[in-house]
Amino acid sequence: MKSRKLKSKVRVKKTEADLAVFKLLINNQGKFIIEKSMYPLNKIELHFKKENSGLINSMLRECNMEFERLSDFLDQIVKKIGWNLYCI
Repeated sequence: MKSRKLKSKVRVKKTEADLAVFKLLINNQGKFIIEKSMYPLNKIELHFKKENSGLINSMLRECNMEFERLSDFLDQIVKKIGWNLYCI
């Protein structure tokens, strides 16, 4: 069996990043799942330019608050119809 050749160790500068992600999913048992992920706040200054880090920080805080409101809203809807909602 031939071993796999590794790519070069040169770091590639990425042009995009997922800062905040909100997903509403349904699994094969019919259960709704909310999946939220946020870019780590302690890594912002490390990975982004200093002049952008303040804005990114503020946007992530606002997104987190809005995601919580949206989660609560969806939870109310699901409870009214008698289903379950799981947050990850």
